[in-house]
Amino acid sequence: MDEAIAPDGSPLAVYRRLPPEPALSTVRSALPPGATVLELGSGPGRLTHPLVAAGHAVVAVDESAEMLAFVQGAETVRADVWGLDLGRRFDAVLATAHLFDQPDAGGKLGLLAVCRRHLAPRGVVVVERYPPDWQPGEAAGALGVVGVRLADVRPGPGGSFTAAVTYTLEGRSWTQRFAASVTPDEELERLAAASGLRVARRLDDRGSWVLLTAAR
Repeated sequence: MDEAIAPDGSPLAVYRRLPPEPALSTVRSALPPGATVLELGSGPGRLTHPLVAAGHAVVAVDESAEMLAFVQGAETVRADVWGLDLGRRFDAVLATAHLFDQPDAGGKLGLLAVCRRHLAPRGVVVVERYPPDWQPGEAAGALGVVGVRLADVRPGPGGSFTAAVTYTLEGRSWTQRFAASVTPDEELERLAAASGLRVARRLDDRGSWVLLTAAR
């Protein structure tokens, strides 16, 4: 099963080894104690497991059954995130793993609509995005024991781009092509307002993590 590839091209073996930090500390800084959590695009539980251990009741949603098979201690839902309607509301909705960085405004609006649909009246939405001042280009680095290299970056209209990311782990490598975009603050505010949300504040210095609440 470790050789499985998710429908979006994400390799399971890599996602099982990605470290929870620093994302976990950022997310936890926005969560009230004991908050119920809807985690969109949970993968195999990188954030799910420590949130459950901290006392949060988590519903983990992912399109990949192979990813969800590794989630423990949380309710799991196999579903396309953009079509999700559980008929329930949560204290916190997490849209991490760059789900928001869709190459078109329609995809971003669709994700925010799902977040708003599942948000409790006093709840919070945590969105991860590319930093608004980031210029896509070739780069290399590491996330824990996973090597990451971005290459073949091709700019598109409206801040969109396509690229290939290559992961290396213990002598193996996987290359995944994807399309995404960088969202300026002004666009995020406009999309949030159109979805019945508002931008409350940044959760980090570069604006990679943003807290949204229901529009008053």
